[in-house]
Amino acid sequence: MGKMIAIIIALSLSGCASYQAGKIAIVSKGAELSDEILTTAEWTVCYAASVGSIKRRYGMSVDRANLYREFCYGEGEANIVGPME
Repeated sequence: MGKMIAIIIALSLSGCASYQAGKIAIVSKGAELSDEILTTAEWTVCYAASVGSIKRRYGMSVDRANLYREFCYGEGEANIVGPME
């Protein structure tokens, strides 16, 4: 994130020719950052969330529990989260 801020500051202090190059760099780094954020979010949902938070979010119905199971573990894995009773 600090690199992105430095690029933006450099662009604001430089001419138009470097603006286009900087814009391309920001778009490229932005896409990489977005991919990393998504990967981290998926990992968090599947491996770092507490059992209670998973049950509150996905345990309200069989369909939601199955959605979580399929998303995190694929078809055929043990159902570690069942609907809350």
